[in-house]
Amino acid sequence: MASFRSCIDEAASKGEITPEVAERARKTYDQANASASEAFGPADADRHAADAVMRQLELDAVEAQRRRAMMVRSRTQILDDVAAYKRSRGALESRIRAPTLMDRLLGRKPPEPPIPASPDGGDGEGAGRALFGRALELLVENKPGLSGAPFPSIEGRYRAVRGRADAMMASVIERFESRTGFDKPGRAELTNLVREAFGEDTGDAAAKMLASAWAETAEHLRLQFNAAGGSIGKIDNWGMPQAHDSLSVRRAGREQWIAAVFPRLDRSKMIDETTGQAFTDTSLIRALGDVWQSVATEGRTAPRTISHTGLSALAKRRSDSRFLVFKSADDWLAYQQTYGDADPFSTMMGHTDEMARDIAQMQILGPNPSAQWSWLTKAARAEAALEEAAGKKGAIDQAESYVSTAETMLEHFTGSVSSPVNSKLSQFGASARALATSAQLGSALLSDIPTAPIYSAYARAFSGLSRTGDFGRLIALLNPTDGSARTTARRSGFIIEGATDGMVRATQDSLRMLTVGDRMDAGLNAFARRAPVAIMRLQGLSAWDAARKRSFQSEFMGALHDRRSQTIAEMRKGDGEDRAFASFLSARGFTDADWAIIRSAPVWEPVPGAKFLRPIDVADDDLALRLGEAIDLETRLAVPQGSLWTRAKLLGETRPGTVAGEMRRSWAQYRSFSLTTTHLWVEEMALRGQAKGLTPLVSTAAGIAPLVLFLTIGGGLSIQLRELAKGNTAKPIDEPRFWMAAMLQGGGMGVLTDAIYAAEARNGKASQSAAFGPAGQAIADLYDATLGNVVSTTEAMRKGEDFNNALAKADTGRDGVKLLRSWTPGTNLWWTRAAWNRAVLDQLQRLVDPEAEEDFQRRRRRLERENGQGQWWPAGHPLPAD
Repeated sequence: MASFRSCIDEAASKGEITPEVAERARKTYDQANASASEAFGPADADRHAADAVMRQLELDAVEAQRRRAMMVRSRTQILDDVAAYKRSRGALESRIRAPTLMDRLLGRKPPEPPIPASPDGGDGEGAGRALFGRALELLVENKPGLSGAPFPSIEGRYRAVRGRADAMMASVIERFESRTGFDKPGRAELTNLVREAFGEDTGDAAAKMLASAWAETAEHLRLQFNAAGGSIGKIDNWGMPQAHDSLSVRRAGREQWIAAVFPRLDRSKMIDETTGQAFTDTSLIRALGDVWQSVATEGRTAPRTISHTGLSALAKRRSDSRFLVFKSADDWLAYQQTYGDADPFSTMMGHTDEMARDIAQMQILGPNPSAQWSWLTKAARAEAALEEAAGKKGAIDQAESYVSTAETMLEHFTGSVSSPVNSKLSQFGASARALATSAQLGSALLSDIPTAPIYSAYARAFSGLSRTGDFGRLIALLNPTDGSARTTARRSGFIIEGATDGMVRATQDSLRMLTVGDRMDAGLNAFARRAPVAIMRLQGLSAWDAARKRSFQSEFMGALHDRRSQTIAEMRKGDGEDRAFASFLSARGFTDADWAIIRSAPVWEPVPGAKFLRPIDVADDDLALRLGEAIDLETRLAVPQGSLWTRAKLLGETRPGTVAGEMRRSWAQYRSFSLTTTHLWVEEMALRGQAKGLTPLVSTAAGIAPLVLFLTIGGGLSIQLRELAKGNTAKPIDEPRFWMAAMLQGGGMGVLTDAIYAAEARNGKASQSAAFGPAGQAIADLYDATLGNVVSTTEAMRKGEDFNNALAKADTGRDGVKLLRSWTPGTNLWWTRAAWNRAVLDQLQRLVDPEAEEDFQRRRRRLERENGQGQWWPAGHPLPAD
């Protein structure tokens, strides 16, 4: 009698089932038959395996049908959103349509409507040239104001989902988040939290409460993931996810790793999905071998046991990550100590972040994001070809540019271009950039404070909020002695960012990616990873940045509450702030029906008299996430920060661990802010001017001119504050070069301001080396202090100087002190910079440089001659001048 497996082969050979289904059936049969053979004879084992195959194929068919329906619904929604965006930009109708039900039943293609002509007969953006491609950029990451699109984006949805999760876990974050970047508070209590999460009673009431918050958050994310097309089963007392260290797993080898993990697993909670029964020894060892293969190769080889052939990899990914279920907290902790991340808080936050990213992709693109994205990019290119054929010159090239940028943005979102090619080179480059941040940006707060109110005032005016803002709330959020305002803000439903500066987050992301397969707490990498966070917090920039964001978000939620009695139509007839608020709602795609649901949400009153409407309290879940994203977008206009678009333009598809990738990352390190603000504000001003009937050129100039003026004034104040922090007096303001430098400083290009005053850039480095970013500066400094002095000494000795004289003339000691001055982390904090340089480093230079006094005098004379400045704390003096 033929086995059921031969029936599978026969059906596949006749084309009765697809190759994918056949492969899935064979794997299921082989695994089920192997398990059943341990308890039954060949015939009974074959029958049990056949039953397992049929059950699995039925489940697969139902799940595949559900996901196909969700994919069609997502695609239809995206095309409707793209059509709405195109209408807002002057096009009349979408030219790529999703098939209707009747189209599918009849097997026909949907009709393609004619391409609408531009009202003025031109071929500009108003005519709809390549707007589908442009919409894909905004689908990955939307923009605030009028320059954005009336639909949600992947990045925005991630931030909204993550924000809700952070609010649910606020008590956990407050208890265990690092305060300085180097400390790890409450780790004893954190161990009790882990035990409580595994269902163990520790008697620690606080840990039980925190474990409950974690469990509720993890369950919320599981349900969100499943609702978006995933398939994660519920496990009672699941505990914690695993954060595998692939290098440790790979070094252990398959047999040693399986031997270490096997006795720690709770097999009663691990069901063999191919049989529906608990694993046998043989089947579990086989499954663990597949897990080892997947972890050791960092996912390059999919495990056979826990992946569904033919189904969405993303929809199954999180189910796979829960495959290992440990018996107890001790077993989990022991595994993490040896083969994972030893810090449970880091594991929890990493799981939350990754779940939010996956949920965002699936909610926007459907259960199979990669397939959906591929279809959308092809559709955008196809529509551009139709436009080009209809006379829209340049449509194909424009679409290709948009689509290419969008694809790169998505790659940066998923991290697919962040994995290193050469881990050693990548680790060196990322550590160097992190150390440069901690050594050079200790006074960044002085650059931000003078210009921050300008961005905030514009953003408030655009959104219908008060231009002046709530200064009292900002002060309360900054109050170091009373954290109640910050505690309330963390529960408002917006993302809680530990490292709030955009560049610090980029550094953290890079280090997180490059240390997959390496221990996070080892050596220079660990110090470099934490140092930028510590510097941003020590100078006050993190607190300032977070307070500005939370203050703006609170004002927005207050405005939602204050206008809950008005309809959108009534707002349009109100004062300027009401009209601006109505414009904000329309720009983000909210209809009258949407607003009716939003304003019916319950009032949140964390303290008496302070009434807000939180997005997370809106009854409709999708609408709540859209509103959270919309407010977050406007916050990013008020508090500019790095974006996926900026990273795509600056870094492209280069990967860390390559020469090109490391060079571009170094060059781009301090340039993201200026590019981000330019990208945000130029188009925004142009569109707002056009809404008033101005031409694009006039509207852009009319909007940008006053902004540049205000930022120039703020930049000038920043320059003076930084000079005072250096120990110098203020620069003369009656020179054109001062105002040119102020304009650059206000626009985020402070790296160029010193070049205006002299032929040298920041930190005394030649402009050519500074142009290559911190790496170029570091190489030049290191060369001067080492090989450069060797060359100088050798050259002097060739001319007849003895060694001691030649060495003295080489300025070895001076260059060594200069290296310390430029590259010691934390030494340029605005409140210690002058004291460190004058009282410590200048005195050290006296010890190692025989011509130190002459050097101090030259520096003072050059400052007076070139910049017209004096020094309130003169170079070489251990104390300030009288």
